[in-house]
Amino acid sequence: MRNRQIETLGRVQLQDETTGAILLVPQPSSDPNDPLNWSNPFKLYVAVLTCAALTWVNFFAAGPSAVLVEIVIDLFGAYPPDPSNAATLTPASKVAFASGVAKAALLFSTASMAAGLSNLLWVPVAVKYGRRLVYTLSFLAFGFCCIWSARATSYGSLLASRIIAAWFAGSAECVAPITIADIFFLHERGRMTAMYSAALSGGAALGPLVSGVMSISQTWRTFHYLCAALVLATTALVFLTMPETAYHRHIDPREEDSHGKEKEPSVSQVERIQISHFPKKKPFTQRMVFNRSLLTQESIWKIALRPVPILLLPPVMWSTVSFGVGIGIFVVMGTTGATAFSQVYRFTVWQVGLVWLGSFVVNLLGMPFGGYFSDWVANRATVKNGGVREPEMRLPAVSIAMVSSAAIGISIVYTIDCYRPIAGEVVVSQVAFKSIITFLMSFYANPWVYRDGYAGAFTAMAALSFVILALWVPLYIWGTQIRHATLNWRVMQVAHWDADRETGE
Repeated sequence: MRNRQIETLGRVQLQDETTGAILLVPQPSSDPNDPLNWSNPFKLYVAVLTCAALTWVNFFAAGPSAVLVEIVIDLFGAYPPDPSNAATLTPASKVAFASGVAKAALLFSTASMAAGLSNLLWVPVAVKYGRRLVYTLSFLAFGFCCIWSARATSYGSLLASRIIAAWFAGSAECVAPITIADIFFLHERGRMTAMYSAALSGGAALGPLVSGVMSISQTWRTFHYLCAALVLATTALVFLTMPETAYHRHIDPREEDSHGKEKEPSVSQVERIQISHFPKKKPFTQRMVFNRSLLTQESIWKIALRPVPILLLPPVMWSTVSFGVGIGIFVVMGTTGATAFSQVYRFTVWQVGLVWLGSFVVNLLGMPFGGYFSDWVANRATVKNGGVREPEMRLPAVSIAMVSSAAIGISIVYTIDCYRPIAGEVVVSQVAFKSIITFLMSFYANPWVYRDGYAGAFTAMAALSFVILALWVPLYIWGTQIRHATLNWRVMQVAHWDADRETGE
């Protein structure tokens, strides 16, 4: 049964009111197998491994965009207009090339949408049965589909292989932030989620960069073989070294006050703890066993349908639109950049790839703003608030992080802080509907560019992104009231979670 008493919506006591010391939220158990009790180096290894898996998703999805012209030539036999070649300047040749570009663009936009929508399946499975199972099976299939893409001999086969590959790959987009929330405490979550957002956007920049440079001596097929090698190697590491991160801790709402701070235990409670039998740390081989018990008694259909109503929650809606427009700009750049730079500036394929170097570097430089800086901003506000943390306290960091993908990471960790017990469904809602926004942006990108030019279209997209991100201001001012009021809407009754989903925050 659901217990409304423990729906804190991110309001927790994070610092001791007397000493100012950081309190551990969620409160770890005494079990050494609890992921919150893992060593910090191993936690960091798991975070890096999951972010590497996430990197390969957009590395694969966006990578071949740098060689889009080569794909059009290979699959459709259509060549770009070239003043030195009169045959490419005929109306029929121009139409054939434009048609080929439009079809080739679907190789990237459909893959992006499939990756997002797939989480409507993957996350309910991860929430119900475990993260490790989803990672291993989905990425194994992803790797083999990359090989299929490399060996595809027709446009239909290549399109199908990339859509199916992206469907399996998409699991990392949602399971990665859930994994980070599983193993890190609240005061560490910002810097780790910054790594997530950098991996998400960095993969979209690294893929075209690598494929462009590879084009000097290799074809687009070799790039897909490289993707297969990276994905299968990561899958092997997940299978051999990454334990299950989901862990059920018993949370008794009667032991928490209104701020989520634990009450002092009674003498009898202390005596029971002292004489109880503490679990032993499992051998490494046992920790690698797939989870065999249900992680929640909630129906898998309830988990699967929950992302739809929670999209209506203002914090989730804001983060989703910010996410969709931000990643959509990356996809639009990928689908239009190859033809733009080759036709306007006469760049070669490898030079088009190098254009993405700046984006990759900026994503890495933006990590401190989305991570350490957002945690610092939130911790500073927590001190001024008597040690009580509200999710909105990290939002001012968005104003500095707007220049990179770090702002997206802040918006994601904000919603996780707000609705931690259903973090999986929250991220699904963001990623799934983000993919629809991204697909629509990329689908209409070429007509938009044709009408307004590259400068006009991208200026409008940048302005739209900044305006949406600036909505952090009203959320910062009225976010607390909005969170509590909107969760009580009648339509949100299906979004409330059962007590066994509680994490203590």
